[in-house]
Amino acid sequence: MLSTKYGTPHMLELYMRGGKAMSMDRLTQVGEGLVKRFGTRDPLEIAEDIGIEVLYCDNFGPLKGMYRVIKRNRFIFLNKDLNHRMTRIVCAHEIGHDQLHRYLAKGDGLQEFMLYDMTTKPEYEANIVASEILLDSNEVLDYIFDYHYSAEEIARCMGTDINLVALKIAHLNELGYGFRNVDHRSDFLR
Repeated sequence: MLSTKYGTPHMLELYMRGGKAMSMDRLTQVGEGLVKRFGTRDPLEIAEDIGIEVLYCDNFGPLKGMYRVIKRNRFIFLNKDLNHRMTRIVCAHEIGHDQLHRYLAKGDGLQEFMLYDMTTKPEYEANIVASEILLDSNEVLDYIFDYHYSAEEIARCMGTDINLVALKIAHLNELGYGFRNVDHRSDFLR
């Protein structure tokens, strides 16, 4: 369960009723658990530590990244033309697939299985795990409560994409916080 110095509003009640918050809580646990286990928010280090080989690909076209399991070996393929910030976001997203959707990445041939389509549950879940890996909940909450920062200001201070911050805020709302949702591009990882 999300445990911050700001408490866990409504979580126990929602969890006990088996509501939507239970699966949202699982996404938090996955991302926070990896950060705690390996002592880093660097998704490239986390990937290495959990046994995923990260490969940088030429001629990847518009695709930013892909996760695959080939003969029981786990791979993250990243477009070599991504900047450092986007490489981290895409790698964290693919780690989300590894932890939650490994079964979707098995089989013959490389397939995108709806990569970066935010309207599908696997893509949304992978993005939430990415936000949990890359953005510390307490730090985001500090910026909101202590400094009254907007999502844009938080993104600038944390050196990340505003859309990732917007997803993090939306996820915090799903966990019981009552923040105003921030408009974001759902296709920012395309």
